[in-house]
Amino acid sequence: MYSRTMKLGNVQIKNRLVRSATYEKRAADDGSVTDELVQFYRTLAEGGVGLSITGFAYIQPDGRAFPNQIAIDRDELIPGLNKISEAIHKYGEGCKVIAQIGHCGRETYVVDDIFDPSGIVEPMTNNTPREMNLDDIEEIIENFAQAARRVKAAGFDGVQLHAAHGYLLSEFLSPYTNKRMDDFGGSTENRMRIIEQIFSRMVELVGKEFPILIKMNAVDLLEGGLEIAESKKYAQRFSEMGFAAIEVSSAMWEVALLSKEDLGWEPAMIPESRINIDSKEKEAYHWPYAKEIKKFIDVPLMLVGGIKSLDVIEKILAEGSVDFVCMSRPLIREPDLPNKWLNGTGPDTCECISCNRCVASFMTGAIHCVLKEK
Repeated sequence: MYSRTMKLGNVQIKNRLVRSATYEKRAADDGSVTDELVQFYRTLAEGGVGLSITGFAYIQPDGRAFPNQIAIDRDELIPGLNKISEAIHKYGEGCKVIAQIGHCGRETYVVDDIFDPSGIVEPMTNNTPREMNLDDIEEIIENFAQAARRVKAAGFDGVQLHAAHGYLLSEFLSPYTNKRMDDFGGSTENRMRIIEQIFSRMVELVGKEFPILIKMNAVDLLEGGLEIAESKKYAQRFSEMGFAAIEVSSAMWEVALLSKEDLGWEPAMIPESRINIDSKEKEAYHWPYAKEIKKFIDVPLMLVGGIKSLDVIEKILAEGSVDFVCMSRPLIREPDLPNKWLNGTGPDTCECISCNRCVASFMTGAIHCVLKEK
């Protein structure tokens, strides 16, 4: 089933395999596209993955989470971004590309003026953000929409809002970080209001036919955070609004500070991912949440989380609770893995051992599989 085509909105995806958005650390210091970044995405497209989603591009300068992150905050960046979409379309034999856009909120290592919905301290970084005012919110809404306009102008096939992992939009959705008492906080309806307004403004600028996706947490994995009962309501509303697809993930940064006893597994530095996935039973750890969310939506559902075996992928897709399977670490290790599977030339399971040392590799350079160096 993984080789079957499927549409996202009006865009045909050649197979059900997706490269989930991952920080690359290959942009220039100012966020502009480099030749190295273009080559990185060309390699992914040549590897056969049906859809590549770029690591999140920041919509305004204070939205950066990491150094050498892609920017999409100004029109002068469009020609460089277009090199990514052109490379994928030229060398990917039908591969499509979607740009993920976002704002880091309180989760950043490189911004001084830090804000979030309610001024909640970030214990991983000790960031103490200020609480956003209504002018800040209006600016964010407009800048997300303008970023989507740039995505379309740069030749991408769609755009994805990053509303997971404790970044700014995730902070609005979560009762853990959103303690506001105005129209953007309190009830479930109020906490999703910023998403509704961003989506509406985006549609004004890019039209109804341009696919807009969203990545969201099913659960925050924190006491007082987002739980599946509420995330199902969010997903249902996002489906009704007209999002072209929903990708399901989990966790905020401070989950990494919890213990193995708290979580039931050993936390990783980037807690939406997990380490030591050494059996097929440990793969697809967000699948139980996806099964629940799928009951409430009428748009394609994307699943990410430790998936690296072909028979696991086939089992997930055959059940029908998931429409696309997303991978990140396996495609850092083996960017040509989809073609190996599609051509019957590779092993059933990716070489990736889920050590997550690729995440730490950005301390000394671009994100890469450190085991390939040996």
